Amino acid sequence: MEQIMYVLPVQTPIVIEKLLVRDWIVHSFNLEDKESFYSPSEFLYNSDVKDIEYVLYLDTNIYQFLLSSYRKISNEITRDAISLLVFCQLSKIEIDPVYAIYEKINYTNEKVDETIEELKLFYQINNSNIYSLISYSLGELDSYKLGPAQKFDVKHMKENLTKYERLTEWDSLYLIMLACVSISKENISRQSKLLKFRVWMLKDFRQSLVGFVYGVVFFSEKPLKRMMKYKSTNPSEVKRSQLFNMTWDLYIMNSFFRKWLSVSENVEFIYATDDKAFRTLLRIAIDMQINEGIEPLKKILSKRDYINTEEIWNLEVKEDERVYKSNTWTPSYRDQLIEEFEKELL
Repeated sequence: MEQIMYVLPVQTPIVIEKLLVRDWIVHSFNLEDKESFYSPSEFLYNSDVKDIEYVLYLDTNIYQFLLSSYRKISNEITRDAISLLVFCQLSKIEIDPVYAIYEKINYTNEKVDETIEELKLFYQINNSNIYSLISYSLGELDSYKLGPAQKFDVKHMKENLTKYERLTEWDSLYLIMLACVSISKENISRQSKLLKFRVWMLKDFRQSLVGFVYGVVFFSEKPLKRMMKYKSTNPSEVKRSQLFNMTWDLYIMNSFFRKWLSVSENVEFIYATDDKAFRTLLRIAIDMQINEGIEPLKKILSKRDYINTEEIWNLEVKEDERVYKSNTWTPSYRDQLIEEFEKELL
């Protein structure tokens, strides 16, 4: 194996320690322990010698923490967000805030100008002097000087941000979330709710690993905190926003899998999120994909829930009973289901 020596700032171990405590990172790498991920020299070697590209996607919270590190009073979480940025710079990992951006504009023109200004600021923060950023992240400085601004074709960027009414697969995942919330309101047992949700996906719609994992935990004895953001007593627009917010969890999980399983071996995708419940769900789904089964769910389910889930996971439906890939399987069919659920929930 070719030996290459990389010289890193002396403060690097302290920066890494802060990230270990935050535990923001989710990945699909086959590693022995959590600590082994945080090796800039390993990333650099793989990039320089094996030509592997690494891309880290940010959730909305961490993206805002980064922006706040310059715009607002410093605190521990903004310093730790800069620690993440520093780690990525040291490791030659590209940071992409695209999901945070799309979630903010929510496919409308309302916040596009504000979003573009924030994106400009993000790139300036990312272009800042790394030693100043390290000093800021460690609390040695309370501010830092922004890096040079990038040139943007604002008109072109605005058009790209609002070009599509929906991201690919958004409507399908929104429908799965609507079904999940609708079933949760029924006066039946938790086990019956999960069974009904599974049968609905198999018969009336289509299978979705991320949807199933979400439903399993959602209908378990101890669902994760903040999974249910929908409140039926809220005004219609608030409820829609809550359902969209929940759908984003599914959308990002699904996007992670699409990128992980579909792209070239020379591109590796990583996700950083401050949402503990979401991290748990995504990690469980990744482990299920790797292990080709539901055993990873044992980490968070009771014995009774796991046995019930195992039975439901192995459920089979005859092909002629499924709508998926039948003549009925059309965009208008999906739109009709969405309309029916929205009438009930909004």
